[in-house]
Amino acid sequence: MSPWRCIGLALIVAASTQMTGCNIAQAVETLTRPDPIVDAKYDLALRPTVVMFDDQRSIVTPVRLRRDVAEETTVVLMECADMSEMISPMDATRLAHKLDREGRASISAVGTGVGADQVIYIEPIVFSSPSVVGTAEPRAAFRVKVIESATRKRLWPSDDEGGAAGWGVQVVLTRDEAMRLASQSNSAVVRELARRSGDEIARLFCDTAYSQHGNRLLGQ
Repeated sequence: MSPWRCIGLALIVAASTQMTGCNIAQAVETLTRPDPIVDAKYDLALRPTVVMFDDQRSIVTPVRLRRDVAEETTVVLMECADMSEMISPMDATRLAHKLDREGRASISAVGTGVGADQVIYIEPIVFSSPSVVGTAEPRAAFRVKVIESATRKRLWPSDDEGGAAGWGVQVVLTRDEAMRLASQSNSAVVRELARRSGDEIARLFCDTAYSQHGNRLLGQ
């Protein structure tokens, strides 16, 4: 083998070793880098709390989907925010209907009536799924706020964060997700949209960890 060929091979080996070292360093950095965490937008006080889903304009139909959103929000809050004193949202719904017959039910009156110190108030803005699956993305939008029952004071969001209108939450299912769900049953798409909505609303109030690739970690 010629001297020049030997020198060329040596340079290739050296370069390969250097590149491998860089790849190893990158892999180590990825493994040791802390997982990203999306912080809670508001830390709920650990007090008796109820979710009140107020759909005066009948945006979310059928009615059972409203219950699904409220119950999913309640369950996830108990799991991820250690909210052990959650009151059934059905209690709030029944009382709100009763008070509505006597006049528009106030958020604080519903909270006080069911024994909740604070109310997570959810108002739907959009809840839609295309009649022909795959032609558009199923989507939902809500306004959320937290009200203290006794004082009628808005605890969150602040005036700078949305104020009396509430904090905006948007949920979208991809067309591929919708098509996969539709193959299971006719109602699977809207049920998943309701479940995802409740989950996203609850995560306004708890820290959530994700992997480096953007996937939610197990147990989160």
